[in-house]
Formats: sequence, C-alpha cells, structure tokens
Amino acid sequence: MLKLPKKESITVEFKSTFNEEAIESLVAFSNAKGGTVYIGVSDSGKTQGVTIGKETIPNWVNEIKLKTTPQIIADADVINIDKKTVVALFAPEYPIKPVATRGKYYKRAGNSNHLLSIDEIANEHLKTINSSWDMYPDTLNSLNDISVEKVNKSMELMRGNGITINETAIPFLSKYNLLRENKLTNAAYLWKIYYLTIINQRPGIKR
Repeated sequence: MLKLPKKESITVEFKSTFNEEAIESLVAFSNAKGGTVYIGVSDSGKTQGVTIGKETIPNWVNEIKLKTTPQIIADADVINIDKKTVVALFAPEYPIKPVATRGKYYKRAGNSNHLLSIDEIANEHLKTINSSWDMYPDTLNSLNDISVEKVNKSMELMRGNGITINETAIPFLSKYNLLRENKLTNAAYLWKIYYLTIINQRPGIKR
C-alpha cells in the first residue's frame, strides 16, 4: 500500500484538489523521471482529504489523457489516512519527450515545475531520440557533393596518425555516422572542414 511522503520533491507533488496545475505536474514528471501527484494534501503535507464518487477517478484519468500530448495514461491509487481519502496519480517518465499540456511544456526541477523554453523543448526532443544537431541530415548538401578523393586523403591522414581504417570511402562515412540512410549528416560537414583544414596544413599529403 502506498504511503504519503512527508514533503514535496522531484517526484512528489501535493494538491488540495484536482485541477490544471495537477496535470501540469504530471507533465513535468513525464518529462523528467516520473512522479506522483497526491490529491487531497496541502502544500505543507497536511492531509485534508478529497471527496470522490464512482466515476471521479476515471474522469480524472480521462481528462489527463485528453489534455496531454503525447497522451499520458496516469495510474491511480486511493490512500486512506485518518479516515480521509487521498488519491495518488502517478505518471512514469515518458519515452518520447517532451510532453505538453495546453501547448505548454514543463519539466520537474527540485520540488517545482519548470516551464521549458523553445530551446529546451528542442533539446529534450533531441535527447529523447539519442541524437543531436550533428546527427541530423545536411539539408544544403547531398551525397553527390562528396569528393571520394578528398575522403581518401583524409583517411590517409588518419592512418598516418595510427588509426586503423579498413573501409573504402563510402562505408567509412557510414560507419562513423557521417552518412545516415545515404544522406549526409551535419557531422559530415564539420568533419570535412576539420580534416580538410588539416590536410591543407600538411605539405606531405597531396591535395
């Protein structure tokens, strides 16, 4: 059986009643490590209790679902403390971030909800897919812009620095995520700038 925590934390929020702020907290938990909103508890942790009917909890769960994107399906438990009813609504960490409610994105920080900026929203999504800017397709260049000769020169330079490379040019680019699904990534552009700069500074390598 669940026990009521003593205070709010990164995974715990107290609410006297079920309201929009309760949903915001569930969204914040979903964008962090998950957490529970306890309905019927004051901010100080005092049990006040809440009145529920047969359809109250299903209605709350459905409202949470309808007001979140992607939809959160909260788990609900009823706790009886000193003859008072407390409802615990739990939201796990969501696998695809960030989750929003009414067009706003929140993330749990300490014992409060942090409204995410546009940059933070983008970063949360990038972290979710285990990627970053340099792993995204280069929209300005294509595979036709690749000079195999220059790639070979770069590979020659790397071998000269003791790096073992057994692949030919195109498989080499794919192996190091410079190509994804036969499309150049932004990392390919950065790699090109870096190594061609080195090549131009090394007189021993033909240009």
